[in-house]
Amino acid sequence: MAVSTASKMFALVVFSVIAGVLFVLMRYDGSGSAAAEQGELITVEIPEGAAADQVGEILVDAGVLDSALTFQAVTRVDERASQIQPGTYELRAGMDTGEILDRLTESRAVPVFNLTIPEGLTVEQTLERIADAEDSPFDAEELREALAGVALPAWVPAELPDDAEPFEGLLSPNTYEFRADITAQDLLNELVSQTDSHLQTVGLNEDEMYDTLIIASLIEREVRVTDEQRTVSSVIHNRLAEDQRLQIDATVLYAKGEAGTRVLTSDTDVDSPWNTYENTGLPPTPIAAPGRAAIEAAADPADTEFMFYVVCDFDTGQHAFARNFDQHQQNQARYREIRDAQAGSYCDDAA
Repeated sequence: MAVSTASKMFALVVFSVIAGVLFVLMRYDGSGSAAAEQGELITVEIPEGAAADQVGEILVDAGVLDSALTFQAVTRVDERASQIQPGTYELRAGMDTGEILDRLTESRAVPVFNLTIPEGLTVEQTLERIADAEDSPFDAEELREALAGVALPAWVPAELPDDAEPFEGLLSPNTYEFRADITAQDLLNELVSQTDSHLQTVGLNEDEMYDTLIIASLIEREVRVTDEQRTVSSVIHNRLAEDQRLQIDATVLYAKGEAGTRVLTSDTDVDSPWNTYENTGLPPTPIAAPGRAAIEAAADPADTEFMFYVVCDFDTGQHAFARNFDQHQQNQARYREIRDAQAGSYCDDAA
């Protein structure tokens, strides 16, 4: 059947209208957005597997666009909608839809680097770990300089020993993903903020937070078996309540500036406020950065009468706990046997 001239004209008009609408939509911007000023640079995270409609909502929530409908209408007929790449993007408020699709389909995501900070590191070890992370943009010296510009939480004492590291214990261990263009100071601020957040969420008064962080650091360095953390915490709290010296080996190692686990009797007389063999009470600062579990254990110790502990399994680091010194001496004698043998366990036969 022949198509009439009128039908052809009608089709041409309809096509022209659709094309015109699409052109307008492609050039429509979000300048009416109250969330961000026109041209403001905005960081947008597009998750893996996000559909075009979801991306439109993300752009509106971020303040790049004023309406998701425009973006969604265009992506119904634009093949680039199926080519949107996940990642972190720098966009500007008021960009038109065509520009946005150009950016989201050209894989111009801001590069990131992943960072894993294990529990129990000192500040210096943490800075080295950040500097050594794959694709890290920082070196340790740059991080050390940036740390001077980071604000300490209000609950950190204003007066510490002259040789104290004020950020000890504050650089929270965790696995992070950071944008490669983050500043060193912003990165370190995030680590400190994480520690502050952990302490805020365990129900402490502000005047309890620093001592809790110190206790948590002792637990972190002393305990290899996570299930023992609250029990070791109880020993620390019990000894503090009785005004007994904590006699924690990890404080001696910190005072000597040494790594490792073994402390000799001759080491325990080192002249340092961090040496809990020579000084009553807590050391003046944390000795390492504790994880969340250690912070929770410090804030909520188990209810025990234990006053002593010593390793009872050479391989796992499990401890034997004692209520009195006689029991502890028996356990110590057994510990020396497995220490000298570099193997063995007496946990089931502990006093």
